Amino acid sequence: MNKMSKIARSMGAVCLIAGLSACDDDKIVEVEVPVEDPVSVNPAHKLLSDPFLQKPSEKTVNVVWFTNFEGSQHSLTYDDKTTSQVTTTALTRMMEDASSQQFGETYDAVTYRPIYRHEATATDLTQGERVNYSITSTDSDGFEFTSSTFTLAPEPAKDQALMILLTSDLQSKKNVVANYQKVVETVGTPDAVFFAGDFVNVPDRASEWFDQAKDNAPGFFPALQGHYQKYLPGFPYNGGEILQHAPLFGTIGNHEVMGRYAPDDESYSLNGSFNDPQPQWYAEVAYEQVKAEVNPNDDADIKAQWIADNSHNQQSFLDIFSFPDDGLGGEEYFSSSFGDVFIISMNVSRIWRSWSVSGDNKSKFVEGLSTLQEPSQWGFGEFLFERFDKDSEQYAWLENTMQSDEFKNAKYKVVMAHQGVFGLGDNTVPVLSQPVMQLVQTSSAGAETITEVTFPLSQETWTDTVEPMLDDITEVRYQYPLAQDVWMNDIEPMLLENGVNLVHIGHSHLWNRAQVDNMHYLESSNVGNSYGAYYIDTTGEYTKDVRASYADFWADVNSDTPRWSIANYPPNGDPHGRAMSFPSVFSPMDFENENYPNLPFVTSNTLSVFSVMDTGTGTVKSYVFDPTDLDSQVQLFDEFSLD
Repeated sequence: MNKMSKIARSMGAVCLIAGLSACDDDKIVEVEVPVEDPVSVNPAHKLLSDPFLQKPSEKTVNVVWFTNFEGSQHSLTYDDKTTSQVTTTALTRMMEDASSQQFGETYDAVTYRPIYRHEATATDLTQGERVNYSITSTDSDGFEFTSSTFTLAPEPAKDQALMILLTSDLQSKKNVVANYQKVVETVGTPDAVFFAGDFVNVPDRASEWFDQAKDNAPGFFPALQGHYQKYLPGFPYNGGEILQHAPLFGTIGNHEVMGRYAPDDESYSLNGSFNDPQPQWYAEVAYEQVKAEVNPNDDADIKAQWIADNSHNQQSFLDIFSFPDDGLGGEEYFSSSFGDVFIISMNVSRIWRSWSVSGDNKSKFVEGLSTLQEPSQWGFGEFLFERFDKDSEQYAWLENTMQSDEFKNAKYKVVMAHQGVFGLGDNTVPVLSQPVMQLVQTSSAGAETITEVTFPLSQETWTDTVEPMLDDITEVRYQYPLAQDVWMNDIEPMLLENGVNLVHIGHSHLWNRAQVDNMHYLESSNVGNSYGAYYIDTTGEYTKDVRASYADFWADVNSDTPRWSIANYPPNGDPHGRAMSFPSVFSPMDFENENYPNLPFVTSNTLSVFSVMDTGTGTVKSYVFDPTDLDSQVQLFDEFSLD
């Protein structure tokens, strides 16, 4: 279009030309006025998420959003103020591959996606007051992408009644979209979200965060921002508009962690990397063997990156969120106050591996027999990603945090951890002990000699004890002694001593709870795809007595010559015999089978459960509904007091 455009005005037209004193009604007035070219919208550019809230303080809260373009300018507008002080960073490990489920896109190989994170801070806020806000990102063509208007607030004041969503294990799982939609419809928009790990399945896969399109398997942000129908039109649920208004506090689960990073390898895949972590201590051992080649100048940054790339990392997860960094682990474990609540997020996660003991592949109990002489191919059992025992940095940080006035004066003290530290779930066994590696040598007569070493191993132990045996070992086994459960021995006593009210966990995709003295345990991650509750009912109406009953592990344990003692691997119940608490209103398992008695859990691939902490009443309330029935009523089935 020409920049000078002819406009004809006929009789009776309104004169739009500045400076023209009169219009002649009897004449056609022909003038030339400047017209700007309209900005062309690049159809490839998108806002990948609505804005969401992070790190609230007494007078501030951070606003974060994502685009697939770097942009020329970004801004946050709130309470009639605008700030262009926005920090933009590129996420370096957001990828897709042949297993990705992104609408209209397929990938033959690992492909990087451009993902840009933008973060601004709303300042000079007043506790107890919500204000409207929106964000704008301008691309390199000058086109503005502006969000809808939402509300934000700083950290609540003490004594302000809050509704906090307790959730976990979104993981693209069945029912999560319905679950978060029903949260908003039932209790309104929560004031905060406490998310106990497993946000997605594979954290380096961008679509799992932003735009996955798969039947009833949503991305993280579409589910928790109420946009799933945008990616799967016609789906009966849209998710909940939650994160736009409520700050999220999270904890690291096993699905926040990627394994070894080697994208230049033609066989590299995102699923493969996710299932291929190794302990950091072993990567440090391996580095010493190759450092002359990979780092001849002994650069500290190169060393650290090599060890991270050859062990495990949660880089994408930490790149996406902003959490406090008050501990030596940075944002990997943290604490924060939020109104009357003091929240502690711990990192107690470990890799999940299969139950097989056949030796065909690496598992939680053995290494593959074909790789015994190749430690670079080992899985090292279900090793802990981060130490939290009494001699660890995380333990010292936790102990110090609990001595702070802020913690001591908090009305409610909540600890988040992902892994199964209690309960009836499949994944509470083995317990959270450091793996004991057994190096087995077998004589020609069949006699076994077993050498034991306990993780984490030092360079000296590996070099002096393990390496000399590699040529002769016939099996590598892993034991997880019940008596060496780090959580039971080191963490639970400290939490009880310091008056923690609630431990909120995930991992087994069910609802169950327990009480130890005045401290409550709660897992409320039953949003579909439950992994079962292993419990023997005294009436005999319900019995699920063997975790992973399909596994060959149990045949070995119950044999005449077991390689593992059943005393360390309780097939059902809480591993340490904690008594489960029964729902205070009714048992939702009646929906599954009307003959079931009152049961202390909900495990279902149909029913969906969510829990809310109400600081106004000092209670935690749990609700259930059937998402397959669009007319299903949400019902309160359990409520307990934290006071």
